[in-house]
Amino acid sequence: MSEVKGMALLEDWEVKAIDIKLQEFADSVDGVRAAVVASVDGFVLAQAATQSSSGERLAAMTSAMLALASAVGRELALGTMDVLMLEASEGKVLMQSIPLPRGSLLLMAACGQRSVIGHVLWSARECGRKIQAELSAE
Repeated sequence: MSEVKGMALLEDWEVKAIDIKLQEFADSVDGVRAAVVASVDGFVLAQAATQSSSGERLAAMTSAMLALASAVGRELALGTMDVLMLEASEGKVLMQSIPLPRGSLLLMAACGQRSVIGHVLWSARECGRKIQAELSAE
């Protein structure tokens, strides 16, 4: 079993399933530079197209950014935060929550500037749905 802060323990097969789904996502989206699935407390569970040393930092930053976005959403009475997108001169970053019955996970994808953000968003949501289905099919 793998300990994940903020939610019940994940079995090894669950972590492996997350890893496979994330890799499928990274392989299906043109221009993905890094992809991470993390716990809400910022611990990396899976990473693709990412240097292993940066995966932990990206997981922690994703957690912090989504927490801040959620706080802004609450302050403005916008409802539940689903997705945060950033665009910079050299690329785009998408962060989203993956709700599960026993807690949430976070997905972060960093892509090149030429990546079509609509395709990244759709593919990230599909990845999240696949992870939800896999972990709910106990």
